[in-house]
Amino acid sequence: MSKPHFSLTRVANACVLLELDGHSVLTDPWFTERWYLRRGEPLGLSVAELPRLTAIVATSFAANHWDLRALKQYPHKMSIPVYVSTARMARQARALGYRRVEVLHWHETRRPAATLSVEAVPAGRTLRWRNNAYVISSGNVRVFFGGEIQDVALLQQYRARRPATDVALLPTNGLRPLVGPPLVMGPREAVAGATALGAHVLVPVHDAHASDLLSLVFRRHGSAAEAAAMAPAGLDVVCLTPGRRWEYAS
Repeated sequence: MSKPHFSLTRVANACVLLELDGHSVLTDPWFTERWYLRRGEPLGLSVAELPRLTAIVATSFAANHWDLRALKQYPHKMSIPVYVSTARMARQARALGYRRVEVLHWHETRRPAATLSVEAVPAGRTLRWRNNAYVISSGNVRVFFGGEIQDVALLQQYRARRPATDVALLPTNGLRPLVGPPLVMGPREAVAGATALGAHVLVPVHDAHASDLLSLVFRRHGSAAEAAAMAPAGLDVVCLTPGRRWEYAS
């Protein structure tokens, strides 16, 4: 049996439109900038240009992963499942009119459609709040999305008990405060993480970094281009500009 059709379009940062076997999943919504938080890259799609979504998944409550202004604009709030990592995010989504909102705990799986599954995967914590990664699957295609993940060991632990993924979407700018550990993976960790997952393709996310107020405190330590340069044989690094639609050739 051939693998289902899979394509993706990067919107900005870790916001990506995944189209898998006729289903559309939006990750980490971010469409509207703040005065203190800029994209550093063009916006690939507007909310009005989105197709009818099958599900929304969000890894953390950071404004560039959980855009409440944009979520308010989406017209199909009553029917779409929304999977989040914290109770606070769930309350916020319900307050905006979403009715099918669920905190997905690590290792839990849901089926927003008969041929589509969403699994929550451990992705560490921001302070005391849990971050999620997600594996979105349909048929034989498995896509790992780690919008705000930093620790390669978490991916090694996941792969030890679960099948390989085909495509890994992982951060590459190694963003870190002036003092303290990195917030997300840099290029070396992204390549190591994709390899640990058994992925054939790494699509960098969380790569651009604008000059804004937060950039005075948080600095990037790597890029998608560096990940492409250090990737081993057998791992294809696909660096996508916002708005470019890429199709997976199984």
